[in-house]
Amino acid sequence: MVRRVADRDDGCMSTEGTTGSFSDQLHDLWRTRPIRLPAHGHIAGVAAGIGHRYGIDPVLVRVAFVVSTIFGGAGIVLYLACWLLLSKPGDQVSPAESLLGRGQSSQSGTKTVVLLVALAIAASTLGPIGVGMGGSGLISFALMLGGLWLLYQRRPIPPALPAGVPQTVAGFPVTPFQTAPTAAYPGQPYTGYSAYTPYTRLPDHYEPESEPASESGAAPDRPTVPTDPVAATSPEPTPPAWDPLGVAPFAWDLPEPARAPELPAELPRKPRSRFTSVVLGLAVLAAAAATGVWAATGAEWLTPARIGGVALAVIGAGLLVGAFLRRGYGLLVVGFPLAGFVILSSIIGPLNWDGSKVGQHTWTPRSMGELTAVYEGTAGDFTVDLRQLDLTENREMRLDGTFGNYTVIVPENMNVRTDCSVVGGTTDCIGDGFVDGGADGTSGPVLDLKVDNKFGEVRVYRG
Repeated sequence: MVRRVADRDDGCMSTEGTTGSFSDQLHDLWRTRPIRLPAHGHIAGVAAGIGHRYGIDPVLVRVAFVVSTIFGGAGIVLYLACWLLLSKPGDQVSPAESLLGRGQSSQSGTKTVVLLVALAIAASTLGPIGVGMGGSGLISFALMLGGLWLLYQRRPIPPALPAGVPQTVAGFPVTPFQTAPTAAYPGQPYTGYSAYTPYTRLPDHYEPESEPASESGAAPDRPTVPTDPVAATSPEPTPPAWDPLGVAPFAWDLPEPARAPELPAELPRKPRSRFTSVVLGLAVLAAAAATGVWAATGAEWLTPARIGGVALAVIGAGLLVGAFLRRGYGLLVVGFPLAGFVILSSIIGPLNWDGSKVGQHTWTPRSMGELTAVYEGTAGDFTVDLRQLDLTENREMRLDGTFGNYTVIVPENMNVRTDCSVVGGTTDCIGDGFVDGGADGTSGPVLDLKVDNKFGEVRVYRG
């Protein structure tokens, strides 16, 4: 099988067709991966590089990242991964490969480590969010990778980099080819680079120069023989560089063509700022100090959400200061996942992983003395069966949960008033907000039942 290959601007080769084996196509997909274009994008140039590589609008790429971030959180994970695995024009390798010692990258090692930490945090939140939203995290992750594969099948050969972007060969920058200025043809003074263009008008015919007349005005009767043998012969005019074959001697007096304009020199890079690293370090120290206070004092109000909020407050202050200094944009990469963690942990609250509150449990009180005011569960299936209970007085009962299914079964004629709530899931409760007395009416004692769950299902029914 023969496949035509084409050179890539960074020195790699790419096949025109995708008729090889699946492993070969995966290898070619990695070898011809996009190059980040920070000068053409907003954050690290990931979307701009992907759009240029596969010939699509970068706005569509950004929309895909945002949508997949909202539905499951896969977009932020893939964006950070692309930031780490895609190189920048002029770099030998990507930031992740540079951290492993495989080449040089213009990105600092500190920034790469921060991105790796942010990627780990974002990846850790991908699983629970995806499960809580019906697996949308894994679905959006698979759809994004599938879209990348289809884009590669559509355009397997990478195009040339945009104008003004330093070209690379095997990761090394290439300087534009420069030619030395050409002198004029012999006998003419050096004029440098003239304005000769293909539109310069040439003479219609060739007119040889006339010989100078003698001082008396009359032509000599006979030719004079030169006495100096060297002066007797004059050198033949040499054709200029643009006419090496000498086929147009009538145009040899024209100036040399102007050389191609040089590419503009790359602007000097600004010195790197340590503002982002300093703010992240302060955020880590603040979170560590709060954790130390919780470990030393056992303060219940220092929940994971509040500890994360301390770090988020430091990052927010850094963003506020950086807005005036025009620095610290990298804090957004850590701020968004951390904000998601704080919001999620605030909704869930502190988790109690006691064995009695995890798994499948059923409580069956048979008397008023066995009826407990509060039943709790963390994750699993929990059921309170009241069918054997004879309610003799007004009572209140609460069932609190975090993850899973929580069910209360009441007798046919028990008077109940329910208050069911769930953050993410479904509820199916009788007497929600009013007294439901069953078949014999609402006379008699009433059981006020409150069921609160974060993620899952809540049910109250008669059995």
